[in-house]
Amino acid sequence: MKLPIDNPDSWGSDPANAAALLAGVLNSAMDAIVTVDEQQRIVLYNRAAEEIFGWPRHAVLLQPLEKLVPGRFRPSHAEQIKRFGSTGVTSRRMGGRSVVYGLRANGEEFPLEVSISYFDTSEGKLFTAIVRDISEMERLAREQAENLARLQESQRRLLKAQHIGRIGYYQADRTTGLMWWCDESCDVLGVDRSVFDSSYDGFLRLIHPADRAVFEAACNAAVQAGLAMDIEFRVVPSEGEVRWIHLLGQADGDDAGTQRKRRTGMIQEITVHKLAELATASSAELLKRTGALARVGGWEVDAETMSPYLSEEIYRICEMDAPTDLALEKMADFYAPEAQPAIRAAFMAALDQGEPWDLELPLVTARGRRIWVRTQGRALLQDGKVVRLVGALQDITEIKGIENKLKFSNQELEAFSYSVSHDLRSPLNTIHGFSHLLAKQVGKLADEKAQHYLSRIQAGAVQMGQLIEGLLSLSQMLRVQLRSEPVDLSMLARNSLDARQAFEPERQVTLHIESGLMAHGDERLLRVVMENLLGNAWKFSAQRAPAEIKVGQTSDAAGEQVFFVRDNGAGFDMAYGDKLFEPFQRLHGVSEFPGTGIGLATVRRVIRRHGGRIWAESSPEKGTCFFFTLPAESAGQQA
Repeated sequence: MKLPIDNPDSWGSDPANAAALLAGVLNSAMDAIVTVDEQQRIVLYNRAAEEIFGWPRHAVLLQPLEKLVPGRFRPSHAEQIKRFGSTGVTSRRMGGRSVVYGLRANGEEFPLEVSISYFDTSEGKLFTAIVRDISEMERLAREQAENLARLQESQRRLLKAQHIGRIGYYQADRTTGLMWWCDESCDVLGVDRSVFDSSYDGFLRLIHPADRAVFEAACNAAVQAGLAMDIEFRVVPSEGEVRWIHLLGQADGDDAGTQRKRRTGMIQEITVHKLAELATASSAELLKRTGALARVGGWEVDAETMSPYLSEEIYRICEMDAPTDLALEKMADFYAPEAQPAIRAAFMAALDQGEPWDLELPLVTARGRRIWVRTQGRALLQDGKVVRLVGALQDITEIKGIENKLKFSNQELEAFSYSVSHDLRSPLNTIHGFSHLLAKQVGKLADEKAQHYLSRIQAGAVQMGQLIEGLLSLSQMLRVQLRSEPVDLSMLARNSLDARQAFEPERQVTLHIESGLMAHGDERLLRVVMENLLGNAWKFSAQRAPAEIKVGQTSDAAGEQVFFVRDNGAGFDMAYGDKLFEPFQRLHGVSEFPGTGIGLATVRRVIRRHGGRIWAESSPEKGTCFFFTLPAESAGQQA
């Protein structure tokens, strides 16, 4: 068969030159070029094909193509080429997504990348394959896959080691204030990544307040000097939980100023280790640290021998000249006679039942000076048995003096407020009364502007009267003697809402009042609380049809019982929630929702006097819920 290279018509007037040119191109090609006829005999075989397949040109020309194809692929390979010639498509890539294999002269199979095309000649079809040896590519791909698998396994092991060791990694840039934390770091810190403020300021807020200044100072010093950090501190990821963290960090790159502020490091939770370290530290060292605090001494008593140990600060508080052996009974004798029954009872309760105590009691020093102390104690257990009592004693005489002065000042301020509010009534009544008389006197003779002025005077007098009544009520909340008695909040709520429904029967209001809401306190004052909270719920849900008011009880995260009053009314933006319980502060206009701004301030005073707390949760147009707590027994009067 003649090749196109021998056809003068296809190569111009000088076929010899054209043939030489084509031969040069074929032999200089980087890829193997193999052409076969319709009988699949090799009719063209370039130099790159010799290098790839290992057969010299003279050994394969006019030989069957299957000489270059592994035996297991020969039947299907020949059939594929025949089908390709009949499709009408002149070129395509062979194999698609699968790998095509060739056969070297030494019998070795190897992967190929093949593109095939054909064209018709006067003597039949010619099929040309451009062949590239991808053995090295395949080897590199396998090596890359193996390396990736090893990397993934190493990463899995590293993550497992991190999790077991409670170790996380971070990167920080003090210039921008940005920090990056790995997933394990969030677990170590005890935070939810989706809500965690991962910036440097957010991390600082997570640190225990007592450790925050020390940490920030150490961090700033390390950044300025380009030194590594190695520090232990506490974090408080949620209410009541404290974790100990060990942080290591160093500057990235060189010691240039900008590089010093970019740091990489690790954090590890060491809570268990730290608590064990603190528990096994010597009592003398612990008490010495306690004594370094302002007028606070530490002590401990062995439950078996009943022998006490006192820090040096205890001796200074009791004004004893030098530390001496002091019997347990002598310790109790330092308390004032009226305080001794309380401290002895607290000590025995701790010794027998492991009950802690925290008391403020009068104490008489060795020099006869009467002072006030705060005494705290708790039991240390081993196998459920009390083995030691430990505690602290703090001189709070100065604090007590300040409290008494504040109490006296508050009493004077309350008396002044009551007096002023009371004395304002008389001139206000005069204004209100004479404005009504003036309105009757001028009657219809007054023009529209004069009548408007008179109505404004009368409205202002009414509003001022309401404010004065509110101030007097607020003052009374602080002056009235607090009583302690069982109070049925369900009944108070029902009475209040029944009265409001009777006054406004046209209102569509759905009421849910949980039964058996029992509290302990002053019923008169707690009625004021319920009246104000339910009055607000009734007022601010007036534009809802139907309105919904619910009174009930739930538990907070610490398990404490919490009462609530919820409505589906206007609500408010929590950004202004800090103003809610302040006198005269309003989050809605008087024209929209009338009121004096005194009610919630009064509620907070009453709740505080009972030793409870109050807060609110709200959202504009989605209603408001007020939560408040009341102890099982009244905590006594508080400011």
